[in-house]
Amino acid sequence: MFTDIKIARLNALSLSKTLMIATMVIGIGNQFAVITADDFDGDVVVINEYDPFS
Repeated sequence: MFTDIKIARLNALSLSKTLMIATMVIGIGNQFAVITADDFDGDVVVINEYDPFS
């Protein structure tokens, strides 16, 4: 979990490029987390999505 959106976005982008999978930055309360697109179930607010193939 991150409290700074900039750090969460940078980590999501790096993870997406390294693993070659789509990642998302999600908001949970006043914190942010990075998940893969496969783990997304629609219950959380997506702030950013990173796709290494686009």
